[in-house]
Amino acid sequence: MPAPYIGNCLCGQIKFELRDEPLTFYVCHCTNCQRRTGGAALPVMWVRRTDLHVVQGEPIMLVFDIGHGRQRRSKACPRCDTRLWAEPIDQPDAAILRPGTLQNQTEFAPIAHIYTRSKQPWFLIPAGVPAFEGRVGEQEELFRLWRERESVEGREGSIGAGRP
Repeated sequence: MPAPYIGNCLCGQIKFELRDEPLTFYVCHCTNCQRRTGGAALPVMWVRRTDLHVVQGEPIMLVFDIGHGRQRRSKACPRCDTRLWAEPIDQPDAAILRPGTLQNQTEFAPIAHIYTRSKQPWFLIPAGVPAFEGRVGEQEELFRLWRERESVEGREGSIGAGRP
């Protein structure tokens, strides 16, 4: 299914569109992401900020000090507290979308798992999906893997943005 992709918060007060394809989508298993989500991992979908358009409601900006002079900024629903996306200060053109907020989230599958040395033992990574014990050397590697996935799907005639 091509863009736009529709998303919303849990209560439905905030609705948004992702108007172009993601730049990459992977899962982080580091202990910081586990604490941040209260779960086993954090799905990470990089998108261009200019591709995110709020069509209903007004998300609030939450700013957190995460130590060592660093901040985390996230857009969230003021009513239900759903985190919609993060806006990294050091990457003003990018956002990190929470893919679970997309209505068609099943159209996407992560292309890699990182920090698997911290992975919960019961979290299973599908066969054939690259897994890295720590950080990937250069973030561009994760963007490259996403682009390669698109070219493989095109050759195989698959549909869907991330289906194996």
